[in-house]
Amino acid sequence: MPDCKNSLISTEFQPVPVRRTVYHCKTKKGNSMSENKGTMEARISRRNFNLLGLGSAAALVAMRAGPSWAAGEKITFYGYGGQSKKNMHEVVFTPFTQATGIEVVEGTFGDETEIITRLKSGGAGDLSVYSNAGFDMYKRYVDLGANSELNEDNIPNLKLVSQVLIEQMRKLTPNGKLSAIPYLYGTTGIAYNTKHVSREEAKKLGYKLLWDKRFSGKIALSNYALDRIWSAALYTGQDPNKLSDTNAIFAALREQRPLVKKYWESGSEVMDLLAKEEVVVAETWSTRAAALKKDNYPIEYLEPEQCQAWVQNLFVLKGAPMEPCEKLLDLMLKPEINFEYCMRTNNGSALDPRKTNFPDQLKNQPGFDPSGTFEGFNIPDGAYWAEQIDKLEPQWRRVARGA
Repeated sequence: MPDCKNSLISTEFQPVPVRRTVYHCKTKKGNSMSENKGTMEARISRRNFNLLGLGSAAALVAMRAGPSWAAGEKITFYGYGGQSKKNMHEVVFTPFTQATGIEVVEGTFGDETEIITRLKSGGAGDLSVYSNAGFDMYKRYVDLGANSELNEDNIPNLKLVSQVLIEQMRKLTPNGKLSAIPYLYGTTGIAYNTKHVSREEAKKLGYKLLWDKRFSGKIALSNYALDRIWSAALYTGQDPNKLSDTNAIFAALREQRPLVKKYWESGSEVMDLLAKEEVVVAETWSTRAAALKKDNYPIEYLEPEQCQAWVQNLFVLKGAPMEPCEKLLDLMLKPEINFEYCMRTNNGSALDPRKTNFPDQLKNQPGFDPSGTFEGFNIPDGAYWAEQIDKLEPQWRRVARGA
């Protein structure tokens, strides 16, 4: 997902009206739900084991004991479309509305740069909560002065989240106050067709597989600048959170470019390329590799050493109704709800496996770390990449165009 520049930044967050496409989270039977296309939707088979009934019932019991809010209270949420939107509606927002009477007005964006652009233009209207990808983007919102301060006492399930993720987020605000909660994660690794690459060979090559001339014209890579620079840094022996030689990185990306069939823009695009065997090696998200494997394609997924782990957060903007938003965030971290959503979308849960019992499906998904410490993975440093991406992305765009 491309970033945008931090130019013309207002020092004061001022909400203004914005145009949006939404549907409402209702409890009446028979309401339809639009299926807007987004970049993080997951193509998954229907799962036989379903925790939703248990999770919803538990959530209702937990929330009925809480405070009541004024009639007509609303929360406005923005996130990705497709399966992400559908499952957020069914698993999270519907039980929340049933328990509290608070309506969740739901909208979608193509990527988060739309939110950044609105904030730079003066505000984000009545937007309350949205799905925030990565600590680098989180830091951008803090720098724009759009961050709220969560009352963690109102989010008791926060204690179940991996402290590695919480501490990284605290470091990005001057006073250590959280404006968001991590709720899921995944990795960006390498999917490969087992008819062309063996597991042993893939493991031995690691990131070199993305530069292997044997697969010229059969490689697909993410078009997101951070992903391209990250893998090239590891290929050239650098720390991706502390680049030492960007000339070597861009030289490696130029060397790689003739081998690439497609720099993909969405998860559905790379899945289609792999499923049709138009490519046999692809950088992709763990969620997409898991979906292909579920559908019995000859695909395996490699997470090389220091593979990038990315985190999805629910971010609450300054000026939002805090208590209702905090109640919603707490529900998202309730194990029954969180696990159900993650299993439906093939994501990893941000909850710590040492603090709660994970379902087998989540334990068997790519990227699962029983230690809860993300050992062996590397999470993009929010402060570092929020600053670096604006400098490096234009260089990557020139390489992508063939310069």
